[in-house]
Amino acid sequence: MLMLVFRLGDNRYAIATQAIVTVLPRVNLQPLSGSSPAVAGMFSYQGQIVPVLDLNQLLRGTASSALLSTRIVLVNQGAPGEPTRLLGLLAEQATETLAANQVEEIAERVDFCQSPYLGAMLVSQQNIIQQLQIYSLLSQPAYDALIAQATTAS
Repeated sequence: MLMLVFRLGDNRYAIATQAIVTVLPRVNLQPLSGSSPAVAGMFSYQGQIVPVLDLNQLLRGTASSALLSTRIVLVNQGAPGEPTRLLGLLAEQATETLAANQVEEIAERVDFCQSPYLGAMLVSQQNIIQQLQIYSLLSQPAYDALIAQATTAS
């Protein structure tokens, strides 16, 4: 298994690549008024409206910087057997991949009840990497509400 690694400040995070549809350069997003600050906006991908979450805003409370390495990681957030739910994740410094054999999972588990999208802690060459559980980033009702809001806004 491969993981896409990105940085937010001094912290490193990873997303398993099996959920990734594609990685796109940062594009202009249409804002969704009244939504959570973590919702960066929306854009159209191959005719489908895609909501975008700003991972820096979600995890650190500040908007992502417009860096050359800032990307929109397009993921399928639908669980196996469910319809495809495209979700964009705005991620800074998304420039590295790691294979599973390059990391070791930290044995101690910490319960992140307030942040169910935070998964296993990994170590790679003395660097700690927090794995994200993309299926827990946005519930089906919240996703549907964003799509409905985007549809009425356009």
